[in-house]
Amino acid sequence: MEFRKHALILAMIEELRKNGGWTGKTHVQKGMFLLHEATPMPTPFEFVLYKHGPYSFDIENELEQMKSYAAIEVQPCTDFGVVLKPSDNASLVKKESPLLASEVESIQAIGQFVGSKNVTELERLATAVWVRGREHASDNRDVANRVHDLKPHISIADALAADAQITAAFTFGH
Repeated sequence: MEFRKHALILAMIEELRKNGGWTGKTHVQKGMFLLHEATPMPTPFEFVLYKHGPYSFDIENELEQMKSYAAIEVQPCTDFGVVLKPSDNASLVKKESPLLASEVESIQAIGQFVGSKNVTELERLATAVWVRGREHASDNRDVANRVHDLKPHISIADALAADAQITAAFTFGH
């Protein structure tokens, strides 16, 4: 069991909940990607560009493992998907792998940024971060065009707005 990974995921779930976010799997996935790419804090997860933006099969596997020993609970949501919540053994994760103050601070920043954004917004934002970080685009127009190329359902105007939002919130090139 990798308590370090679980501690990061659990902290993200808790921070999203604290900031009024819907803690579905997409929110946790995109939050962890933003943590990895848009803060100085690297995470131990691999990401690929998938159907709805950056995605980590690692995180999906860790969520299942956390569910299996009751670190988190997964509740069905009548509107869409599931809601993730800390469960009985969340304290075990925190005890086995406490986070540093700087890590908590980075997770708080992401939790505040993600807040109650919907999955459509998160796809645009995370894909813009992907293009900036993984494809090293730095011009707002270049980022927007590339996001639109990768995800034709995202308009250039929406991609421009997403990139402006992430560059206002985060410094790239750390």
